[in-house]
Amino acid sequence: MNSHAPYHAPVTAFLCIVVVIAGGLLMVPVSAHPPSGMSVTYQEPKELLVSITHAVPNPGEHYINEVTISVNGKVVNTSRYTSQPSADTFSYTYPVEAVTGDEIKVTATCSLAGSMTRTLHNTGPIASASSASPDSQPTQKAAAGLLPVLGVAAALLIGKK
Repeated sequence: MNSHAPYHAPVTAFLCIVVVIAGGLLMVPVSAHPPSGMSVTYQEPKELLVSITHAVPNPGEHYINEVTISVNGKVVNTSRYTSQPSADTFSYTYPVEAVTGDEIKVTATCSLAGSMTRTLHNTGPIASASSASPDSQPTQKAAAGLLPVLGVAAALLIGKK
């Protein structure tokens, strides 16, 4: 008879509890997301209007923390924030010098995960780009790939009885 048998059930139960708690902690970043929409409008002289949609329950904890603007590949403005003005859609205005033909690129970055970039080609006195732009796919930085691994580990531990 195995003298360790009485300890097997409590150890397995403890390991399962640890796996469930660790899995719960790893699921927090899954709620992080990049902006869902952004429009950019350039109006002469020297005004760039950026409207960002980033729906969050608490704009003081989960927010757009950086907006970077470049003209023809050169960064001309990086603005950092510690909250966002509203829980859904909001706008910022930036002084930007551009001439007809310039490429203006705006990237909005979430404080928790991901970013979205819009590219605007300045076509004249008023030019705009919105979520329908070709580069409208947001990037995701949050990784939840460890959660399935923990699930398999739990299944193996439970199946080892």
